[in-house]
Amino acid sequence: METKQQQRAAFALKALEKFKETGVKKDYSQFIVGMPNMILSNGLGQTLAFLKAKSSKEERNFVFSVLKKYLLEEYKSDFTNVQDDFSFLEKINSISQSKYIKMQEEVLRMLEWLKRYARAFEQADKKE
Repeated sequence: METKQQQRAAFALKALEKFKETGVKKDYSQFIVGMPNMILSNGLGQTLAFLKAKSSKEERNFVFSVLKKYLLEEYKSDFTNVQDDFSFLEKINSISQSKYIKMQEEVLRMLEWLKRYARAFEQADKKE
């Protein structure tokens, strides 16, 4: 039986699978490393709204999609009838404070793994 930490680690590693061949771009890994501070400073809901608003930047869109997928998997019963990003954010804003705090803490725990793996598989600097 897997521990919760193993499940978080497995999710984070799978999220970075698209970088298996090329390595994680440095701007992606740097952005991921800053995510826990952003969440702690602004809260999960505001951070998700920021990521969605700035989703034209690849790394922000990537992190938004990873966090959304993680929450949808971890809290299936809380996100029934979520059709799109709008209804996802709407649901985040309407949950109870205790559930919101649990979700935020869970996301922070998963991000610790995502940060570690992003740094571990970061593209090497090319020396010319």
